Amino acid sequence: MKIKTLLGWLVILGLSFLPIYFWWQFGPDAQNITNYASFVHALGQIFGLIGMTMFALTFILSSRISWIEDVFGGLDKVYVTHGILGGTALILILAHPIFLVLKFIPENFKLAATYLLPGAYWNVNFGIISLLGMIALIFITLYTKMKYQRWKFTHEFFGLIFFFAALHILLIRGVAISYIFTGYLIYAYVILAIGLFGFSYSLFLKNRLFQNAVYLVQSVIHNENLYEIILKPKNKALTYSAGQFIFVRFYNEHLSKEAHPFSIASKSDGYHIILIVKKLGDFTNELHQIKAGDKVTVEGPYGRFMYQQHPKHDQIWIAGGIGITPFLGMAQDLEKNEKFTNPITLFYAVKNKNELVGENVLKRVAKNRQNFCYVPWLSETQGRLTVDKIIAKCSNIKNTKYFLCGPPQLKNAIINALLKLGVSKKNINEEAFDLL
Repeated sequence: MKIKTLLGWLVILGLSFLPIYFWWQFGPDAQNITNYASFVHALGQIFGLIGMTMFALTFILSSRISWIEDVFGGLDKVYVTHGILGGTALILILAHPIFLVLKFIPENFKLAATYLLPGAYWNVNFGIISLLGMIALIFITLYTKMKYQRWKFTHEFFGLIFFFAALHILLIRGVAISYIFTGYLIYAYVILAIGLFGFSYSLFLKNRLFQNAVYLVQSVIHNENLYEIILKPKNKALTYSAGQFIFVRFYNEHLSKEAHPFSIASKSDGYHIILIVKKLGDFTNELHQIKAGDKVTVEGPYGRFMYQQHPKHDQIWIAGGIGITPFLGMAQDLEKNEKFTNPITLFYAVKNKNELVGENVLKRVAKNRQNFCYVPWLSETQGRLTVDKIIAKCSNIKNTKYFLCGPPQLKNAIINALLKLGVSKKNINEEAFDLL
C-alpha cells in the first residue's frame, strides 16, 4: 500500500473512531457503566456514532474529487474504499438499535419488542425513519435488478436518510442537553456538515461550480456488438493521459442524462476523443440513437492506469475483450513516445478473431516500435490465457509492471497467479471502475 493511501485510511479511521473519545469525555452515560444493561447501551451509542461518521465520509468519497482520487491511486480504488466504508457503516448503524434493545432483555421483553416503533418523540422517530430507509435502499440495491438510471436515482435518497439521521443525533437527549458547548457537539456538527456537503456537492454543486468540457458527436460507427464514437471539442479540448477514463453525458432525447464512464481509446495529444463501447446493458444498447451533432459533456479525466508513470520498467499489458480500450490509447501514445524504450508486450485475449478490436492500430504500432510486441490470444484455438504464457515474455518477472483490464475472472486469475510467483502488488495495475 502506498504511503498516501495508508495516510488516507488512517485519516478515515481516525475521524471514524474519534467520537469514542468525545463520548467518553462528555457523554452523560459514559461514567455510569455499572451493569450489563448500561454496558450494552454504551456499545449501542458508540456503534451509532462511528457508523454515522463513516456514513458521512462515504459522501465525500463518492464526490469524485481529484485530490481524493490521487490519495487512493485512482477513482476505482476510491470506489472500493467507499464500498468498504459504506458496508461497515451499515453494519454499525444496524447494530446501534439492536444493542439499545438488548439492554431490556431478558427483564422486559414487551418494551424490547416495541422500542423501535414510532412514538411521540420525534428525536427517536427521525432515527427510526433513517434506519428503515437505509434497510429498504440496501435491499433494493442487493436484491433487485434495475436500470442504472433508477439505481442512481434510488441512491440519491441516501442524502435524505443521512439528513434524518443527523436530526436524530442532534435532537436526541444526550446531545441536545448534556453535550451543549462541548467538543462532541462541535465534532458532531462538523461531521454532519461534511456528509451533507459531500452529498450536495455530488448532486448539485459540482456541475455548477466546475464547467465540464463540451463536445459534439462527430461520427458514430456501430456493428452488431460495438460502437465507435468520435467526439470533437466545441471549444477547448480536454487534457488527459492515455489510459484514463471519463464520465460522458449525451444530450439526446432518446437517452438519459446520466453520466456514464468510458475508457478513452485515443492518444493523449489528440484533438478528438474516441470511445469504443460494447453493448452490455440498457444504456449501451440505446447508443445507436445518438447522431452526429449531438451535444456531449465530458467530466474528468480519471484513473491512474498510465504506463508513462513507469518509464524505467519493462511492462506487460493484458487485455480481455472490450478491456482493450485503454490499451488502444496507450499503444498510440507509445507510438509517438520516443523516450520510452523499455519492452512492452500486449496480450489481447478474446474468444476468436472476430472479437478483436483495433487490431490494425496494434499491428501498426508493433511495426513502428521495436519495443512493442502485440500478442493476440484466441481462446477457442489456444485455450485460456495463463500466467505461464505471459511470463515467458518477461526478462525479470518481479521487476516488470503489469497492466490488466478485462473481465474480473480473467484479471483475478492472473493477478492471483502473479502474486503466488512473488510479484509485488505495487507492480500490478488494474482498471476496475464499475458502477454496478
